This record gives sequence, C-alpha cells and structure tokens, in this order.
Amino acid sequence: MDAPISAPYLLQYFSIIPDFRQSWKVQYQLSDILFLVVFAVICGFEGWDEIKDFGHSKLNLLRQYGNFTGGMPSRDNLARVVALINADQLQTAFSEWMKACHDTIDTQTTQASKFVRLPSDH
Repeated sequence: MDAPISAPYLLQYFSIIPDFRQSWKVQYQLSDILFLVVFAVICGFEGWDEIKDFGHSKLNLLRQYGNFTGGMPSRDNLARVVALINADQLQTAFSEWMKACHDTIDTQTTQASKFVRLPSDH
C-alpha cells in the first residue's frame, strides 16, 4: 500500500522546483516557504500579510513538517521568493501531489469497500 499523503510527502513534490537564491544568503528553506504558502492558501488565507500571520499562529505545527529554525519569513521575503519560482513548475508539483492524493483516496476507498456490505434493496 502507498504511504499516506502527508506534509512531508507534499514536500517531496516540491523538490522539482529549483532554488535560484544565493545559498549563503538563504535564511529560510525554499521547501518551508512553499509549504507555508500552500498550507495557508488551502486554509483560505490570501495575501502575504495573512499568510505570514497564519504562519506565526501555526509555527509549532509547521515545525513538525519543516525546519522554520529562523522563525517566520517577512511578507516581503515571502513575496520575493515566490516571485522567483517558475509558476509552471509549482503548478506541476502541486498537480502531481493532488493526483497522488486522489489515487491514494481511490485505492483506500476501493480496499475499504471490500469489507463493507451495503444493504440490498428488497
């Protein structure tokens, strides 16, 4: 059976996105920034200020899946880093992750249905 879809699994899909920043200047890992942004947007937050505030409020949770040793990036840092990302690569990574989620749910549903007997219509 496939591994369950989880945040670390999502981070594996982001590995196709190159980080063009100068490594000696990097304070926040690209995977942390991408995870924060995607997680916040899925939860309904919009704009860099809301994403940053969401990150501050969920920092302990985020640290379970990412590094975040430097704390939370500023809104300007978030915007600057995300602007450097190739949108097609981000879309591909996210779409592939969503497909994997869908496939996993389908597999689990199919396996569970083998054990569930539906009442017959008599």
